[in-house]
Amino acid sequence: MENKKDKNKEKPKQSDQLTQFYSTFSWPHDPKSELGEEYFKMALSFMESLIEHTWIKKLISKKRKIKILEICGGSGFGGIALSRAFAKKKVNWHLLITDLRKDSLDLAQRWAEDYLKKKVEVLVVDARETWKLKEKFDVCLIYGLSTPHFNPWDLVKLLSSVGEVLTDDGILVVDEADRRFRIFLEQGYKWALAEELDPDKFVVSFHTGYDFNRGTCKKAYVNFNDPKKPVRMEVFMWGLAEVGAFLWTFFKDVDFISLGGTRHFILGYQPRRLIKPGDLKKPSVKGYLFS
Repeated sequence: MENKKDKNKEKPKQSDQLTQFYSTFSWPHDPKSELGEEYFKMALSFMESLIEHTWIKKLISKKRKIKILEICGGSGFGGIALSRAFAKKKVNWHLLITDLRKDSLDLAQRWAEDYLKKKVEVLVVDARETWKLKEKFDVCLIYGLSTPHFNPWDLVKLLSSVGEVLTDDGILVVDEADRRFRIFLEQGYKWALAEELDPDKFVVSFHTGYDFNRGTCKKAYVNFNDPKKPVRMEVFMWGLAEVGAFLWTFFKDVDFISLGGTRHFILGYQPRRLIKPGDLKKPSVKGYLFS
């Protein structure tokens, strides 16, 4: 039987690992930095395209208030941009941002309330356990190309969980890029790759292994300004087709919105709720452990 105390101990480790990973790069964590401002402008543009989709327009026509849940939200760029897009359409909204990193959520809340002039909620939640919120939302958003953090087993758990918190006509929006095309066909997979080179950071990723049960590439990310502290991660190289097919399993309809290049929004419409999170017991795959 799973020990609840052990499970609770996992979350800080995952949170610390994610914090270390994103701090290794010049990631737009701070919305008031030059990089953050540019990143947010792009998010605003993407969300303005999103709310023109037929399914979103149907929601707007039927709802007095749109309830938004952003999972893997980090500093809240996606959820805040979507809320702003609704506000420009004179649509009332409520926003909850969830993530494993409390420091990022605290920043998101301060920024959101300053920028949007309205109270938002934040909560530390494992995305795979979203169903425990016991609340219904109209739109669930995963923004910032977060799916590599989830292997296929995890994505099944995540999608089942999201279906439980969406309304019957709810919409899941996943920000996704086709890594199989870009990494394997365009540039070729690199066993060692210079990820970032600027005056302050020189970051190289190294392939360190492959997990057959999870389908993940094991990577070590080294900032040569501090080479004694490599960050180790497992990533899954998703393509658009398989993420779309996974959504189709859990939603009655699926659509894509092109954002340029291989980047798209993948939309799942109306959750099926045929597979409950509680139905997904640990599989008997030899040697397999959930992350």
